[in-house]
Amino acid sequence: MRVMKVIAGVVVVLLALSVTPVCRAGNGGRTRVVCIDPGHGGEDPGAVCNDVEEKEVNLEISMRIGPLIEAMGYQVVMTRTTDVTLSLQERCDIANNARADIFVSVHNNAYLTTSEGTETFCYYDSEEGRRLATLIHNQVVKRTELTNRGVKEAGFYVLKNTDMPAALLEGAFITNPEEAELLQDPEFQQEIAEGVAEGVHNYLIDPGRFDTYILLMNPDEKETAEVELIYMSGDGKERCYEEEVPPGCRVTIHVDEYISNSDVSTLVRSTNEVPIVAERAVYFNFDRASGGHGAPGVLAASREWHLAEGSTDWGYSTFVLIQNPADDESPVALRFMRSDGHNYTCDYTLEPRSRFTLDVSKVPGFEEADFSVKLEAEEPVVVERAMYWDDGNGCSGGHDSPGVAEPSRCWYLAEGYTGSGFDTFVLVENPNPQNARLTMDYMLPDGGLVTEYYDLLPYSRRTIQLNEVAGLEDTDVSVRVNADRPVVVERSMYFDYFGIEEGSNSTAAGSLSRTWYVAEGYTGEGFDTYILLMNPGEVDAGATLRFLLPGGGEKKVSVAVPAQSRRTVKVDDLKGMEGREFSTLVSSGQPIVVERALYFSIRSRDGGHSAMAVTAPAMEWYFAEGCTR
Repeated sequence: MRVMKVIAGVVVVLLALSVTPVCRAGNGGRTRVVCIDPGHGGEDPGAVCNDVEEKEVNLEISMRIGPLIEAMGYQVVMTRTTDVTLSLQERCDIANNARADIFVSVHNNAYLTTSEGTETFCYYDSEEGRRLATLIHNQVVKRTELTNRGVKEAGFYVLKNTDMPAALLEGAFITNPEEAELLQDPEFQQEIAEGVAEGVHNYLIDPGRFDTYILLMNPDEKETAEVELIYMSGDGKERCYEEEVPPGCRVTIHVDEYISNSDVSTLVRSTNEVPIVAERAVYFNFDRASGGHGAPGVLAASREWHLAEGSTDWGYSTFVLIQNPADDESPVALRFMRSDGHNYTCDYTLEPRSRFTLDVSKVPGFEEADFSVKLEAEEPVVVERAMYWDDGNGCSGGHDSPGVAEPSRCWYLAEGYTGSGFDTFVLVENPNPQNARLTMDYMLPDGGLVTEYYDLLPYSRRTIQLNEVAGLEDTDVSVRVNADRPVVVERSMYFDYFGIEEGSNSTAAGSLSRTWYVAEGYTGEGFDTYILLMNPGEVDAGATLRFLLPGGGEKKVSVAVPAQSRRTVKVDDLKGMEGREFSTLVSSGQPIVVERALYFSIRSRDGGHSAMAVTAPAMEWYFAEGCTR
């Protein structure tokens, strides 16, 4: 892309910047906002030395930064464009009120005549502030070739009191005669501006870490759903956006285009009484793992949650994510239950309207363990669990599932496979003070049935690998679990799917239904989507799958699901469903269970995720997990 701007009589060719087109937010999305703050101004000249007033060069550099960033496709907000006096709080207010994604304050330094070089600051212990400061700093030093004084932490007011990642640049020393002369040179000012712009761009495109999506399905054939999305971050701040989902449509929200570089929980709410279905998908590539995971939302906050799966052994990291959607603090108690029956309880207090993350490896006695978790809260909260792993041999990934609010004596899992490259595990939590007895029925595609029995210790977790069960070799399989006491059930799968190595997880369904809804599905290049149907009954079932498309069209297909069997539908193979985003509505004449499995290979991210379908649309959906770092 070749873009030319004329600034203060200087022709600037933006070929020096590695400009990548910025993806604007689809479906009513939002352009990223960058706030540039020229330091000092008006009655506050800043440093004055060697015939240079800091406020003037700060403004000149900042006015060059703005057009460069706008040319990249971002929106720029300036705290000042003229020589005016602004308080530090006014500068913060401008950035916060604009809902800027990042804040960059431009300054120049003063100390000794022999002091030299560039330094850039972030706030204390701000991981994202440091990353922003580092990317800007490196690009500025690369262009100006001044002494590299490094990236440092400081408690500057504008770094502390802005709501977004923030950096403060000290470009050069006004007290140094040589650098003061450079600061009056338009070409040198342009070098600093280009460095800042490139650093900002590198920070915002951030292709190698996390992308979070909310998938919205409106199954109503006549009414548009007016949807409110409330994003809650770990610092207790929240932002609210609105979206419309037309009748019979699927809409995709890329959360990173609204909330940058943050852990985030989400509340999705229909505001006009049109119920919807919502899922969340996260794709990632960071130092611990590469892959993706997906999960349906939960219908309501609860004072009790259960997570059957969890491990800090075998190269796994497990995180418990807790969303507090209330306006009051909520003390919570987490009980960790190992496979051998060892328990440990720890207490935390959640800030109002916030998201909390717990690394389970920090819990005493659970540094290397398989476990389940029970959470009890004074006020209703929302809980998820995310797991990441790296086996040291090139296989890494992650999976995630929401908590279960209530144990049950009966559970169903539609998905499962023990063929080459696949390992399937069923994880069971016994939250009771007595032993629990399980009866597990394994249902095969041909109607065959394999039954096994298992015992669980009180307050413990049990792992069952289906590949080791006689009669389940190299087969698709669905699972029905019956217990003599209420338990919690999940399924994890680890796979090599045509060279894609990762894993997936899903909570089990506690009941059957004649209607199921799946918000997520995609058959574009690099994606394969499957709909899995389980019929645990004694009567054959017919099922109709309606695929709802973003533009409002739909595609229908009918399938038979024999009694006590499992059926797999690969959506990519259906005529008219090639290269489509879609949601799925499954209707059956008999009670069945439905899941969705998705495999992908996109950029440097290969993996797969699965999710249990839901039985009805609703007015609200909660997601504790989400990351846009």
